[in-house]
Amino acid sequence: MTTRTSGETVTFLHPFRLSGADELQPAGRYLVETDEELLQGLSFPAYRRQSTFMCLAGRANSNELARVVDIDPAELEAALARDAQVPVSAPILTDRTVAGVPARKRPAREVLTEGWNRWLALNANELTWMALVVGGTALAALFTAGAAEPP
Repeated sequence: MTTRTSGETVTFLHPFRLSGADELQPAGRYLVETDEELLQGLSFPAYRRQSTFMCLAGRANSNELARVVDIDPAELEAALARDAQVPVSAPILTDRTVAGVPARKRPAREVLTEGWNRWLALNANELTWMALVVGGTALAALFTAGAAEPP
């Protein structure tokens, strides 16, 4: 059988839950891949979906960096529709004080895990541009540092 895989990036503005994942997933961008097989014996090419997978961040309190779960595409569409209907609220300010009482300090592991989850949520195009910008900045700094020194 001939199979093909197609991928897309979906964006959730709010936390969401799918039956393929155990816990509530944070808002962000997620890669969704669909595997399809070619149906034989037809006079035109037609494909049937075999499976749909979603890349998620690893589980809390584990050594997983990322995981792939099998999901139902209809459930994903319903979750995206629900996410679009929820109004966007102002972010919660966790590092400010309220009435002189300092906010709870988050452990470094929690902050690091959140940053890593955001990094994993970036799609390949954004990662490419980020690498180009960082590399270009480093190269420009190298040339300007070499030009500033007298011979």
